[in-house]
Amino acid sequence: MTQQIRKSFLKLQIIWKDNDMLELQVIASNTRYYGTTEVYDTSTSLFDFAQTLIGFPKDNNHLFYETGYKESYAFFSMKFYCIDNSGHAGVEINLEENVATEFRPEEKHKLRLEIIVEPNAIDNFQKELVQLAKKQEGTAVLYGRDN
Repeated sequence: MTQQIRKSFLKLQIIWKDNDMLELQVIASNTRYYGTTEVYDTSTSLFDFAQTLIGFPKDNNHLFYETGYKESYAFFSMKFYCIDNSGHAGVEINLEENVATEFRPEEKHKLRLEIIVEPNAIDNFQKELVQLAKKQEGTAVLYGRDN
């Protein structure tokens, strides 16, 4: 994908599920950097985080969500925080790729990037996350302000 057509976004998509777990494919881009991973989570965890996004940033300075294990099979985290008084938010995204733990730590693929988002994008993402958790299928996308 060329830099000229890439936009800032965070995409969570359910690619597998059973009675207890979901497997999410997570894709993130901030126009310059792009990464993906697959990580396991539960619908309850996704739903609970979606509920904390309601009204952000009026009641919270920052929100944090993570799933998987750092320095292990796979990891994903996102931290929401205010960057100005107009309601713009930054989202720091951390991804670690699925690499078996017997490999050298230096061989593990990692990416940390930031996207800047508008308040309405967070509201839309929150609604999509709720539906993702309830239906246990589909996609939730958080678009950066360059979309």
